[in-house]
Amino acid sequence: MARHPEIYATAEWSRVRRYVISRADGLCESCIRDKKVKPGKEVDHIIELTDNNKHDWNIAYNPENLQYLCSDCHNHKHDRSIGLQNFLFPPGIKSPRGEKK
Repeated sequence: MARHPEIYATAEWSRVRRYVISRADGLCESCIRDKKVKPGKEVDHIIELTDNNKHDWNIAYNPENLQYLCSDCHNHKHDRSIGLQNFLFPPGIKSPRGEKK
């Protein structure tokens, strides 16, 4: 469940979410920057939404602070991974993306 349901349940969020997906042509914006084509899945806040800034329109709803990401890029941005990824690329070992874990 989303951490800020009071934002994600609004009509304004629904509108801006559709806009961001359309702007990205349904593709992951991070993958596109890396010259890959992959469908997006998550509308992500570039500046993370927190309890302290969630009522700031420029953070919560401004399309310039939103990007459309695939699950892999979204999880990578938030340093989330599945156990298999940690098994294959333990901390300190470079992943195929070239970053140290």
